[in-house]
Amino acid sequence: MKYSKLLFLVLCSYLLVACTAQFHRVPDGSGKKKHIALKFQRQNTAPKTGVVLVHPMELQSGDILFSANSSLNSRILRLFGNTSVSHAFLYLGDGEVAEAVGSGVHIMPLTESINENPLLVVYRHPQLNELQAEKIREFAIAEAGGKYNYMGIIKQMPYTVTRKVCELPVIPRAFRHLCLNTMAVVQVTPFSSDRYFCSQLVVAAYNYAGLPLTKTPAEWVAPGDLLHMRAGDIPSVVPVYPLQYIGHLRCKTSLWQRNCSLADI
Repeated sequence: MKYSKLLFLVLCSYLLVACTAQFHRVPDGSGKKKHIALKFQRQNTAPKTGVVLVHPMELQSGDILFSANSSLNSRILRLFGNTSVSHAFLYLGDGEVAEAVGSGVHIMPLTESINENPLLVVYRHPQLNELQAEKIREFAIAEAGGKYNYMGIIKQMPYTVTRKVCELPVIPRAFRHLCLNTMAVVQVTPFSSDRYFCSQLVVAAYNYAGLPLTKTPAEWVAPGDLLHMRAGDIPSVVPVYPLQYIGHLRCKTSLWQRNCSLADI
């Protein structure tokens, strides 16, 4: 009996995690907005048109990269967050990336990330200019060598699950973000840190550049939150501007990335 209750709680938690959705109006055949449909958050890292493969030379300084691999940490993060990515980091130009991992904040060659990750996708802020991209690079260089925000990740784990209650489709859209912010204040903010985990570093770098990705505090934002700030998706964290899909440096079919066929371009 004890195990059956535990299994029930686990299943309920998973269902909550898997139900990020919202109702929205869709036009009928005449073009009038009449029908109400349920739209779910997209888990595929590519847009509906399919995957576009890009060469590293096509990247621009300030681009945001998302990745996933077969490591245990990556699998756990994707499972708990019900997302296709477990890591987010920044392209700095000149073949270099900045990322926050367990050993701290590092600047490393992009080629290492390409070799290590079977899934690697690039998104871009539509308003980013050269001056802001240089500020992002300046921030990353200044933070290089800093320690990893382990406390932030520990706080993110329960928040990642409990916050899904706010993202159920029965929760009105206007109330959803109040619910999320309230949970974040209670579960995350009391232990703020100047250390960084991966997506926190990305958000903080854009804040430093004067081009915020979101008004949400950096420590509240997980890698999957950044991914869902793209155009055509349902954001858990409200973006200032939706991110634009640039393409995949690598793409391997998996449970979350079901389709790696090329887009019609």
